[in-house]
Amino acid sequence: MTNHAESKQQQSMNEKAVFGARRSVLRGLTIGALAFVATGGAGVHAASVGDAVALPAVTLIDGTVLKPEHWKGKVLIVQRFATWCPFCKVQNPKLEKLLKANKARGLEVLSLSIDKNAAEVPKYMQQHGYTFNAAMMTPEWQRVLGDIKGLPVIWVIGRDGKVKQVEAGELLDEDVAELARWL
Repeated sequence: MTNHAESKQQQSMNEKAVFGARRSVLRGLTIGALAFVATGGAGVHAASVGDAVALPAVTLIDGTVLKPEHWKGKVLIVQRFATWCPFCKVQNPKLEKLLKANKARGLEVLSLSIDKNAAEVPKYMQQHGYTFNAAMMTPEWQRVLGDIKGLPVIWVIGRDGKVKQVEAGELLDEDVAELARWL
């Protein structure tokens, strides 16, 4: 091979390496952008099965403040919902039934609303006769739970303070009843 041919071959290899590096950078940026969008731009890690979570205090829609100690030794089902969500409207009666059947065994339900108008939540709870705890989603709870797209989203937190199950989307009757297995 001549020096000119070797030089051309080397230049071609350099261009391929640069192109490959650019492609890797662009791929990384694309994946990062998709992750940013998927978390609502918050960059908040979603609590997943096995994670220990430190639950913050919560102010319920009736003004009652529940401190983190309230949940100690109990199984807590946390639901992110909205009063306008059709899937939540189907799932909430199932959660109410589960709570009534298992409250004496240490089950608690906390529904965190993402409604823009907080005044809608007490009306919704009263209209449907729900007795489970309800509050507005707060930045503190958002940091603990993270963000999973969709509604409703359920996190089951065991007596040991660890996430036992996470479900996004409406659960069927048998799926909600199965949540009692964590008791």
